[in-house]
Amino acid sequence: MRQVAFILTLILMLTTCCNSGSQHERILADINHLTLTDADSARQMLLDMSDKMENAPEDVKAYYQLLTVKANDKALIRHTSDSLICHVAEYFEEHPQSGHLPEAYYYVGRANSDMQNGEKAILYYQKALLIDSTHVTRTLKIRIYAQMSNIYLRNGLYDEAIDMLQLARFYCQEIGDTTGARYCTEDIAAATELQKDTSIQATSKAGMMIRVQKLNTQIKNQLLNERNAQLEKENSQEHFFIWTISFVALLAIAAAIWYIRHLHKQRAFREEEATNVLFSPKNKRQFYDKEIKLLLDTHITNNKVLKDADWITIEERLLAAFPNFKERLFKSYNFSDTEYHICMLIKMEVPPSSIAKLMAIGVSTVSTNRLRMQQKVFDGEGTAKDWDKFILSL
Repeated sequence: MRQVAFILTLILMLTTCCNSGSQHERILADINHLTLTDADSARQMLLDMSDKMENAPEDVKAYYQLLTVKANDKALIRHTSDSLICHVAEYFEEHPQSGHLPEAYYYVGRANSDMQNGEKAILYYQKALLIDSTHVTRTLKIRIYAQMSNIYLRNGLYDEAIDMLQLARFYCQEIGDTTGARYCTEDIAAATELQKDTSIQATSKAGMMIRVQKLNTQIKNQLLNERNAQLEKENSQEHFFIWTISFVALLAIAAAIWYIRHLHKQRAFREEEATNVLFSPKNKRQFYDKEIKLLLDTHITNNKVLKDADWITIEERLLAAFPNFKERLFKSYNFSDTEYHICMLIKMEVPPSSIAKLMAIGVSTVSTNRLRMQQKVFDGEGTAKDWDKFILSL
């Protein structure tokens, strides 16, 4: 029967095995069930999986290591060290949501019990029992109470051993484990007989009991401190979240204020320009410069593009005639060189077809730039011709 169970589980592992953590977890869950009926086969399957665990996620590795310790324990292999299971318990302490921490504590206790370190074993059994978690199952409680009774018996604390056995029997009865309940009853009877043996010194019993009481107090205080630390951490995270939200909200408000002020400035500028145009004695004054006119006509006739030196000359002559042109233009927007050159030529009343020749760009590009500048400055309103009117008004 064991061979059949082993073969079936091995087939399942081989047919579903891949690098995904969830598939590894399913395989390990099957092996966990197998430890209860065939621990030797479970140990072999875990050994076969060892290479695959090198690249597995940390939570899967920790669960694998827990099952390795568990399978060895179920196979009655005596524990000689608790380093591996303590490492596993530390991982699950940092990730309690996995639900494996109580069982990890149990096997730290089992390892120390095998190494005759009863006080440390009881410490971890108590830690497992005191965890506020639904993962401390009644089955696990039965195992813990039974192990604690063994330690008490070894140290002659028969009353305490009987108390633990009665608790184990109670949980056996709750889950309907009649066989377990019968064993507990037999062990209680044996412990009661041992109570009559007075060969154990009362002082030795008292010393052991004092140490056990100290351990119980120690673990309760430790768990209380851990809970307080967790609450402080959660409060700190909550405060950090609140401060972060507040800071982001302040930034958003500041950005909104800046944007509103920017819109007000643009609106004020447009209103000022509209007033200047409306109440000016002449709505526009034509630009005329004989040398510049000759320069432009020559380039247009010969299909030549204006050079940097030409633009410098054009700007000097244009600003001599309209000193505030550039300043007033750049109040509305930060224009690129291409856009600024188009604006200068518009101010000199050069038609779009000629602008295209002087700048070696398409007429459609000139129109697109004029429309884009109009919409940037006037919030998406107006046409390319409206932009020409605006430039001529400056």
